[in-house]
Amino acid sequence: MQTNSVPAKQSTSTDLMIRFLHVVMLLSFTGAYLTGDAEEWHQLHMAFGYTLGISLALRIVWQVLSMLNSTQPTGISKRLGMIQQFVKRDWKQPQQFFSLPFLKSGSSSAFQFSILLIWLALPLTVLVGFFTDYTQSHTLKELHEFAANLFLAAVLVHLASLTLSSVLFKKWLAKTMFWGSDKPAVLTVLIWMISVASLAGFWWWYWQ
Repeated sequence: MQTNSVPAKQSTSTDLMIRFLHVVMLLSFTGAYLTGDAEEWHQLHMAFGYTLGISLALRIVWQVLSMLNSTQPTGISKRLGMIQQFVKRDWKQPQQFFSLPFLKSGSSSAFQFSILLIWLALPLTVLVGFFTDYTQSHTLKELHEFAANLFLAAVLVHLASLTLSSVLFKKWLAKTMFWGSDKPAVLTVLIWMISVASLAGFWWWYWQ
């Protein structure tokens, strides 16, 4: 049973835009989550929320552009395929639970599942949060809190599975999500600069 391959996500982790938006979304959600319960921090909470929404929109646009220029399977189908392969091949063999191949395949599948869950929970969190602020609906507020906690749970699974995979594969898999080794294309740098300017412009406008 061959399971020594590094998780497929790492093939795109050196992309400048993905790294940038990854950090922005991480910081934005952290800030929004920490300021969510304090009324005096409501404006800052909303600023983080809008930043999260803008960065999510940019990430979706960038993903679509990448898909148009790629012949590889889409991220969703690739991740679902890895999870399905784990369930069909490894999960039905309980005698191999806790074996090294099983743990490698399981941690990689959990990592892919966490990404799918993040992509489900994050848009829901942002959209419901916007309508909660607009309508002041108590029901929407509870749904917003549920979505935020679901997203947090997905992030924790993401970090746990990434840490386990890094130990099992003896490689720090998160490194290339923060430091890239490939020289970015000119168009990528240009779009990155526009994205930075857009986010900075939003913060300047929001606090006027």
